[in-house]
Amino acid sequence: MNLECLSLERERVFSWFETLIVKCITELEGKPLKNGKLDYYKQEFFKQYCTHFISIRTLATGLKLIYRGRDSEITALPSVSVLIRASLENYSMFYYIYRDSNGSPDTYFRFWSWFREGLMHRQRLNLMGHVEKLKDEKQEADRILDELREYPSYRSFTPKQSQKYVKDGTWCFSSKRDLLEKAGFSAALASNCYSFFSSYTHPSSTGHLQTSQAGFEASSILMDGMLKPLFICSGLYLHSYSLLFQEISGRMNERDKDLVGSWCELGRKLMQ
Repeated sequence: MNLECLSLERERVFSWFETLIVKCITELEGKPLKNGKLDYYKQEFFKQYCTHFISIRTLATGLKLIYRGRDSEITALPSVSVLIRASLENYSMFYYIYRDSNGSPDTYFRFWSWFREGLMHRQRLNLMGHVEKLKDEKQEADRILDELREYPSYRSFTPKQSQKYVKDGTWCFSSKRDLLEKAGFSAALASNCYSFFSSYTHPSSTGHLQTSQAGFEASSILMDGMLKPLFICSGLYLHSYSLLFQEISGRMNERDKDLVGSWCELGRKLMQ
């Protein structure tokens, strides 16, 4: 673990990780896909993570509020917290589908179950003007179900899980904390950081209002603590991505690998 990489100022870490993430995405852009949607969404997961990461970087520096003719600096702690939670969920689901599986059939089952759940979720939305599209997606969801019923992963479900799978599309029965731990976070860090970030979108989040109203300087200190799990997640994501795509590993120099490896190691050891 390189302590120098872990002690860099916030903006330097943001810039370094953003450069690496964009470089990885660019490297794979336009490359032929061997497995259709399964490979396509392997890249789309990471692109969505990139969107979250850049959004967080923009908000983390603070905002200017013009009130009664005066400029006031404010922070966006709740907004950043929600985006960090989305980033953690993005990475942990990516890992669960593409890295945690027990072989190609398991990966295939998890991916298409995840894809089907998305199709079924849209069926519950009132999308005016998209009746035909929803009808086509319902047929596709039914076709996927007919195929996946034959997989061992489906047959391993309990009767209650099978019912939820068929009716609602629910397919991943691990907790969010368990998924983070599988993906490389220490057990304590996975539990504590997810509880914290989730609380901002929970009904009890009003309890965070006073924290969010803290002065700009105090809020900036809080922000630094909130960003640590994001940087750990970025290191773990880049590491996993480079294992899936060997050409990515070749695009990182030794200093890049040192940065990624140091944050990965911190995530595995923190609070153990």
